[in-house]
Amino acid sequence: MKKILAGLVGASMVLAAGAAAAAEVKGAIKNMNLEARTVEVETTKVTVPAEISLSGYIVGTNVTITYTTAGTTNTATAIAKVAK
Repeated sequence: MKKILAGLVGASMVLAAGAAAAAEVKGAIKNMNLEARTVEVETTKVTVPAEISLSGYIVGTNVTITYTTAGTTNTATAIAKVAK
């Protein structure tokens, strides 16, 4: 019984850690570096992988960026324009 309980607690902790790793930032793009594929919104700098298009995004565009963090690097999982 103790092994089952320990396994359930461990699995819950892993799932909670994964859920906590995802974040979201909303606002106008303050800075972009297309060569480095980085976008800055508010005070958050996010690296955008090649599979996510940056076409149509410019400084000033209002966006919502969903991202994960590994170490000190924020990596976008989604980016979308939003109405002001």
